[in-house]
Amino acid sequence: MIRAAVVALLALAGGGVAAEALATAGTDPVAPPRHDAADALLMRMSEAARSVNYQGVVVYQSQNQLDTLRVLHGFSQGVELERVEALTGEPREIVKRDGKVICLLPRDRRVMFDRPTPKNLFVSLTPERIAQLAPVYRIENLGQARVAGRRCNGLAITPRDDFRYGYRVWADAQTHVPLKVHLVAPGGQVLEQMMFTEVQFPAQIDEADFEPALRNDPRVIEQARGEAVPSVPAPPLPATEQIPAFQLGQLPPGFRVTLRTLQPAADGQGMVEHVVVTDGLTAVSVFGAPQHDHHGGFEGQSQMGAIHAFGRVIGAMRFTVVGEAPSQTIRLIGEGVQTPQIVAEPAHAAP
Repeated sequence: MIRAAVVALLALAGGGVAAEALATAGTDPVAPPRHDAADALLMRMSEAARSVNYQGVVVYQSQNQLDTLRVLHGFSQGVELERVEALTGEPREIVKRDGKVICLLPRDRRVMFDRPTPKNLFVSLTPERIAQLAPVYRIENLGQARVAGRRCNGLAITPRDDFRYGYRVWADAQTHVPLKVHLVAPGGQVLEQMMFTEVQFPAQIDEADFEPALRNDPRVIEQARGEAVPSVPAPPLPATEQIPAFQLGQLPPGFRVTLRTLQPAADGQGMVEHVVVTDGLTAVSVFGAPQHDHHGGFEGQSQMGAIHAFGRVIGAMRFTVVGEAPSQTIRLIGEGVQTPQIVAEPAHAAP
C-alpha cells in the first residue's frame, strides 16, 4: 500500500528520515481474546497491499494540506514496484523498485534521504505478528462502505493506550487492497486521511510504466537511493571508529528493539547507528552519530504532521528519534537513550 510513500512524497521539501521495522522475537504479555475474522481481514489487507496490481488517483489530507496524487503499484516475479506522482503543488515523484528508491523533486529544494522510505501501509504481517499486536491494539470490524465506487470492508485498529496511533482502514471487498485509510490520534481525532477516488486492478502492468514520468522535466532533479538497509544486527564496532554503541532505557508498553544497523554517515564523517523499535505496527527510529558540529542538528521536539521527532546531545554524540507516533512516545524513547560513561573523540587520520 502506498500511504507511506504518499507521506514521504509530500514531505520531500522538509527532508528527514523514515522508519522501517523488521521483527525479531521478544516476549509479550499474554494476549487477550482475538476476533479471528478481523485478524484474517488484516492479514489479507497486508498481503494485498504488497502483491496486487493497482493504479488510480489518491486524495491525501493532513491538517490543512490537501494533495492529489497518481499511484501505480505492481508486483511481478516477487518484485514490488511503485510510482507515486504529485498532481498538485510542485512537481515531485517517488519510484520504488525492489527496495531501490528514486526521488524526483523541485530543483530549488534541498532534501536529505538518510534511509529508504517504507513500502507498505502495514508491515508484513504473520499470525505471530498479529498476536504481538493484541496487548496494545484492539482489532474490530467496521462494516461495509463504498470507496471509489467499490464495495469495501472496514477495519478499526484501536490503541489500548496513548503511546500509539490507531487506524481505520477500508479495503476493497474483492481484492482486499486498502482504498481508504484514516490515521487516528489516541483521542479519536483524524490526523491524516487517504482515499482513492479512482482505482483499477489491471492483470498486468508494463514495466516501462514505472519509469519516472518527471525524469526529463527541467524543473526537477533526481536523487537515487541504493538497496534498503539489510535487516541484520550491526557488526561489532571497529575500535578505529571510536563510536560507542548506545542503549535504550525504558520503552513504551509493547515496544521492543527489532533492528540495529551501522552505516557510514551521509556526509562521510564517521558512522551512524540506527536502532528501530516497534510494537508490530508502529515503528520508531533512533539514530546516533558523532556530534562533529556543535551547532548542527536540533535539540528538543519537532513535528511535521503526524510525524514527531526528538533530538538531544549526550557528550560527543547526537541522537535523533523520529516516527509516526504521539509526541510522548518519541520523547520517552529519546530520554531513555543511554551511552557509556566515557565517549571517545572521533578518530583522526594519521598524518
